[in-house]
Amino acid sequence: MKKMIVLAAITVLGSSPTGVPPHQNVEGQTLNQHVKIRATEEFTFPNDCTNELMDVSDTTVVTCHDQLRSDGTINEKCEIRQDVTATGETTGIIWHGEATFKDQTITSDACNFSFTNRGKVRLLSAGNAPNTIITFDDVVNMENCVPTVDQHLVAFDCRGEGNL
Repeated sequence: MKKMIVLAAITVLGSSPTGVPPHQNVEGQTLNQHVKIRATEEFTFPNDCTNELMDVSDTTVVTCHDQLRSDGTINEKCEIRQDVTATGETTGIIWHGEATFKDQTITSDACNFSFTNRGKVRLLSAGNAPNTIITFDDVVNMENCVPTVDQHLVAFDCRGEGNL
């Protein structure tokens, strides 16, 4: 899940809507572009509720709206939705659930940008095994190629009788 967010952010930051370089001013109205990407992935991710790694597979749909403003800045807002299945490597617990993330990137060039990512992953298990809710809150600001904020918070909420 986190891996997909990072990959999406890199892709977003490396692309410019409508092919106009971010530093080039555009006369008149802003330009808009809508992008939708579907991908599947597999990776491992720690589960603090069961103190183990999970083997995760997901199908991800990323929908972004880019706006190139007349001052040359780009404002991109993305929604990331995932259908997630995870299996505990030690316990064998199988979780299924969904994840939703909201990202926003505002940039004028590669040295000046802000990026926020807020999301939640809800993983439900069968029986009395713990359900796992993971919350992500990321903020990155870069000013003149110097990071001024680089905050990545992850919180686990363990629910159910089977909390370990």
